[in-house]
Amino acid sequence: MVEGRVARRRQRMRDGLLQAGARQFAARGIATVSVEDLLAEADVSRSTFYGFFSSKNNLLEVILNPIFEKGIAAVQTLDKSPPRDALEGIYKVYLDLWRTHREGLLLIPAVDPTAFKHFEVQHQELNDALLSVLIRAEKANLLRNGSASFSLRVLARTAIPLLKVYDSHPSGEALFEDAIRALLMSAR
Repeated sequence: MVEGRVARRRQRMRDGLLQAGARQFAARGIATVSVEDLLAEADVSRSTFYGFFSSKNNLLEVILNPIFEKGIAAVQTLDKSPPRDALEGIYKVYLDLWRTHREGLLLIPAVDPTAFKHFEVQHQELNDALLSVLIRAEKANLLRNGSASFSLRVLARTAIPLLKVYDSHPSGEALFEDAIRALLMSAR
């Protein structure tokens, strides 16, 4: 009984650090957030922090890795669908990640080059999976701009900002889907 309570308390502290990290990193950038800032927001001691994470960058990895793992798996599954369905599935993957990992997604555009090296491999794997879907869509003449690589650039620069813009709108998810569809899919 006591062990269960201690385990739940430790999990709450770890979750509090993950949430504080995602929130602070996304709002202020990774480089400007100190371990002390994280300790203050999560209301934990330095020893508690280092009991869970070896560094601020390790905390960043723990926040972002599940997002990349889930995104990669979902996009790789799309690659087995017909090209049009796979292309439309891309915005559904982004929406699902937004619903489950909003703070972490907002953090991705804020990552500086020093922090980027900590998840560069996962980022490339996600881009490769997306590119595979987009290449199939290109071959099927489904892309508005006709280029898989250009479409990947469009996604990389617009998807997360659009999710943020539409977040507070009652029809935000439908608006996001429409916007991504308009950016990626040809009118045919």
